Amino acid sequence: MDTKGLTRPGPRRCAAALAAGLLLAAPLAQAQNFETYYGRSDWRDSGEDVKSVSQCPGGGSVTVATRRNGNSDQVLITRMDDNGVSDGAAPNTWQRAYPIAGVKFSSGLGIVELAGQRGFAVTGTVRGERDSRIYVMNVDCDGRPVWTTVLDNIESRAVATGYDLIQSANASKATGGDIVVVGEEIVPDQGRTFGRIARLDLGGNVIWDQRYDGGEHPSLQFRAVTENLAATGAFTDLVVAGTATAGSGMRDALMLRTDGNGATVCATTLGDQREHRDFYGLTALTSRGYAGDTVLVGEARGPSEGAAPRPYLARFGRTACDPKAQADWYAPDKSGFTAFDVAEAKNLDGKDGALVVAGTIQGTLGFSFAANPADLREYAAGPLARLYGDPDRKNEAIYAIDRKGDRFVLTGYTGVDRDGSGDPQDVYFVQSDPVLKTGCTRDWEPKGMGVDLPYKDSRPEPKRIDKWFATGTEPIESSDWKYACERDPPSNCPGVIDNGTVMLGVHAAGYLNIECPTIKPSMGLNGTSLVGLRLMSTNGEASAPGAPCEGWGVANADPALPITAYASRCGTSANVVAAPLTVQPSAPFDRATSTVTVGNTFQVQHRFIPSVTPFLYRVEVTIQNIGRTTVKDLRYTRGIDYDVPPITFSEYITLAGTSPLLVGWNNNGFTSLDPLAVHPTTGAMTDNGPGDLGSHMDFRLGSLAPGATRTLLTFYGAAPTEKQALNALATVGAGLYSLGQPNYLNGSPWNAPIAGPDGPLLGVPNTFMYGLQTK
Repeated sequence: MDTKGLTRPGPRRCAAALAAGLLLAAPLAQAQNFETYYGRSDWRDSGEDVKSVSQCPGGGSVTVATRRNGNSDQVLITRMDDNGVSDGAAPNTWQRAYPIAGVKFSSGLGIVELAGQRGFAVTGTVRGERDSRIYVMNVDCDGRPVWTTVLDNIESRAVATGYDLIQSANASKATGGDIVVVGEEIVPDQGRTFGRIARLDLGGNVIWDQRYDGGEHPSLQFRAVTENLAATGAFTDLVVAGTATAGSGMRDALMLRTDGNGATVCATTLGDQREHRDFYGLTALTSRGYAGDTVLVGEARGPSEGAAPRPYLARFGRTACDPKAQADWYAPDKSGFTAFDVAEAKNLDGKDGALVVAGTIQGTLGFSFAANPADLREYAAGPLARLYGDPDRKNEAIYAIDRKGDRFVLTGYTGVDRDGSGDPQDVYFVQSDPVLKTGCTRDWEPKGMGVDLPYKDSRPEPKRIDKWFATGTEPIESSDWKYACERDPPSNCPGVIDNGTVMLGVHAAGYLNIECPTIKPSMGLNGTSLVGLRLMSTNGEASAPGAPCEGWGVANADPALPITAYASRCGTSANVVAAPLTVQPSAPFDRATSTVTVGNTFQVQHRFIPSVTPFLYRVEVTIQNIGRTTVKDLRYTRGIDYDVPPITFSEYITLAGTSPLLVGWNNNGFTSLDPLAVHPTTGAMTDNGPGDLGSHMDFRLGSLAPGATRTLLTFYGAAPTEKQALNALATVGAGLYSLGQPNYLNGSPWNAPIAGPDGPLLGVPNTFMYGLQTK
């Protein structure tokens, strides 16, 4: 992920609107989801870029920001641990400000972690009395400056800014490669803006520095850079996202591809002369089917002053400059919003994964949403979109996102004085769970629509700049942080229950999959510290890896009085108000009760208790009509995306049995949990697969008078073999059930499993199940 955000909310328009999987394989065991803010009350602080820390000891995350007080602008770097702490006793948490080269005005806009524990490189601008220059500074893992390099300009009164930087992979794996920085140089006397790209070695020496002239485009603005895959699989081409402005003043989105020495390979501008188009962020794809492609994100905005923006996404192939897909996105309330950054989540489903796009709703709230890499529209698993920030005071922004193990980190600013200290603005930081949630997010449902904008070939001409100089920078200690949204959950993981054989993670809203950062990550590929449905003997987790899509729904399907509600950690929840989860105050922690209300119509209780067999948990579902009219057509839905280890995202599904209550079922774990939605039905199946599959069942329960209740006896569980699983289901009378079984060759190692027939035939090393009691 490589991208750029804004220095502050104000000048976005004047600087060209100057802005700016779901899992990876190795989760961080201690990571949780939370929201924090950083910055002293006598400064206005705005986060611009964020990176997950993987090379420096201690891990955590790091942000770069700019802080201002009217008399000075300084770069602010904050390194926090996996719990958001930035001033802990360990040497790997700190916050420091940096007046670059000792001058009064400097900004921090981009950051990258360097390989080989070399710390971090940052870029931005350092401003003199009549001009400004791009700088690159290297600080070590503890925030101490190592070197600072300032790039000179060709013109004496030019205004230059660095926006983004990466470390090239074109060097030894032990130390990493050179540093590449992109930005712009404005020459007021000429009325032109030039793109800038420079390459530096790890000692801060400039290898080459070039200014790019757009010819017929008097303004070129380079905002973000990545290094993409060549056909050989090697990282060779540089890909730059930005804007090209024509003489008419209309802005077109720009994608520039250069070789490793900065020579133009090709460039494309996209626009229709009816709207401004800008790219602010991009990411190189590595997922199956799209390896070597690049996705760029930004905005489309009408030319009139105050026109509402909308996100614009485009995907380009490995070596080409013609777009393979384009899409515009729209908010459900038609509000304006801009995409500033994008990250890949390639292991979300074991197939093509997803893209996670982040940005801001016209400077009021931050957002993220998941998109398909194929068409850049909504991700197929369902609506995965969140809003971040205070919903009442609406003064937050998100400018950058990065992957962090099995979750994401985002940064921007908050203008909400949360602690009443008179602080006008702070760096805002979000660490989300695998599906972009924290304890304070709200679900959201923007929509993507495919577009086919015309594109034109362009060829910006580079010109070498030979002047640069080394300088020194002295850091200033600065520490102040607080939680905006507390860590979720507390360290003792309430809701994680077990009977000694099966472990469940029960949310207050009645679905499975909750945070438990202190637990050992589950076995097999794509292990996770989320807990959903787990066999304790193997530590195999079948509900939480990838998209943790387990949940339920209830509805009155009477067309005269329709009402519906549904809840899941994965997709959008609706119309569910949950009471606190009820758990035992002391051991054994083997039962939990969820109670929710749905408007003035339903109270739904899910009671999770041990059953007569250790391989199954009994889940009593009690639905009460708390309204004044009869519910004529009561419906209940339960679904799970089985991700069965050790080869998660490759499982076999069995749907078997009968019940007069069943009205439809299928093996798609991403089917909507809204009982009133149109659901496909596949009928019974045995060992269907392998694939990224699940179980979805819809039940019709008849009428329900006011005050009356209806109870379903259902079961969730796991066993070491198929035979044990089937015996357990028979023991509790579950004549309707689903099985999720692995694609596994018995005896192959769990950390490097081999696909084979023993999983579906024998159910080893673990078989997972859901059942309905029918007798």
